[in-house]
Amino acid sequence: MKNKVPMINIIIIALFNYVFLGTEYMYDNMMLYVINSNGVVNAQNYILGVSVAGFLMYPLLKRVYRKNNNMLLLHIFKVCAVITGIICIAVMGTHSSYVSIFISGCVFFAIMGIVGSAVHYSLAVNISNYSMPVSYAIGIAYALGVLIQFIANNIVNNNLAESIMLCVGLIVLVYYGFGTDSMAANSARAADGRASYIVYKNEKTAGITLIIIVALMTCIFSTLDNAVTLVHAEGSVDIGQTPRVILAVSGLVAGYVFGINKGAFINIIMYCVTLLSVMCVAVIELGGPFMIGLVAFYMSAGFFVVYFTTMFIQFSYNTDIPELWAGMGRAVNNAGAVITSFTSVLLLSSANTMIISVVALVLFALISVAIYAYSTQLVISVKEPVSTEPAVNYKLERFVQAYSLTEREKEVLQVLTESDGNVSELASTLCMSRSALYRHISAINEKTDTSSRIGLIQFYYSWSEN
Repeated sequence: MKNKVPMINIIIIALFNYVFLGTEYMYDNMMLYVINSNGVVNAQNYILGVSVAGFLMYPLLKRVYRKNNNMLLLHIFKVCAVITGIICIAVMGTHSSYVSIFISGCVFFAIMGIVGSAVHYSLAVNISNYSMPVSYAIGIAYALGVLIQFIANNIVNNNLAESIMLCVGLIVLVYYGFGTDSMAANSARAADGRASYIVYKNEKTAGITLIIIVALMTCIFSTLDNAVTLVHAEGSVDIGQTPRVILAVSGLVAGYVFGINKGAFINIIMYCVTLLSVMCVAVIELGGPFMIGLVAFYMSAGFFVVYFTTMFIQFSYNTDIPELWAGMGRAVNNAGAVITSFTSVLLLSSANTMIISVVALVLFALISVAIYAYSTQLVISVKEPVSTEPAVNYKLERFVQAYSLTEREKEVLQVLTESDGNVSELASTLCMSRSALYRHISAINEKTDTSSRIGLIQFYYSWSEN
């Protein structure tokens, strides 16, 4: 029976959100001492861009330290990451010069990118053993991370104490962020229990389309974020910390509504939220009540973070490199923020409401097309793995135990031995793509020292414990 809550992974993701958002907030405030408001916005987007490189580096790091079980390299990286991260936080806190803040920020967020990719992959792997929908875990973790930051900024209210909290959070995050996937030798397939929730006609096309959707949405949300950052940096409006509470609540609500009927309506809901964000752009730029636009923005932003994180974790189950795709949502979002940074700041600074409104509407139209294109790639969604076993098959159970097959590999083997259909029919029965089925068969071949599907079936029928 599956457990209900993967608490360790939720806490680790929450810590990541806290350390990432908290350090970004501190970085912006320190930059205010040495540069103007436009420079702060650009400097913020530079560190987000550096974090993208970190997200993409993790799969390479993982491959290196997993090769020949070289765990010493991983421990060395952990120690270096913690020491370097603490130094970077200390340097940023001194706000002695633009160069020192900028360099320390870039180094720190490169580390955070690597760690962030690792913790998202760990969640993807481990949540397959739980009954909780992915969006629930993401929503809770995001809300918890934002609330920790809110407490640090309002209750602690001391720069040194906040820096110490960030350092402690970094230490815990680095220590527990790696290896929480149980270091399974076959970890790329450890999340198979979730793979059947969404299946695609073409995984590459679906992946590219998903990247385009999130990138286009990022253009809208990044423009709104830059507008808020400019107002905060100029000091013309006291935003305060209350919107952070709204952000946390929106994350919780998003996690719940996205999980309804196992995510059947996630794209429709996010489409409506994006429309709300476009309206926020109009409210802010046309001189409407700023605080109304601000509240709507924070509500939408929480939904967006939970959306792109959930979508890419779910998509990672259909790929050969899940450790890359599990954290890709944050990477695409950060990359999109960097790409649109200069243009959005230029548009906002020009105060040309007509152009800004037209750009927002065009982006919304492109998002509509991209979401439709993504939906055409879905073969089946919101469907649990199919069990075809009417009674206990004791030989199958003993065989699975003898060769350490996963639960999903067991289902594949059972269908292989009980059906003479072609690959497409077998994949349909198992609610998975053809490529995913081939991967499972290859994994079972490797474990049983067989070389083909036919050889595996023959070996199974001739196998005996004695």
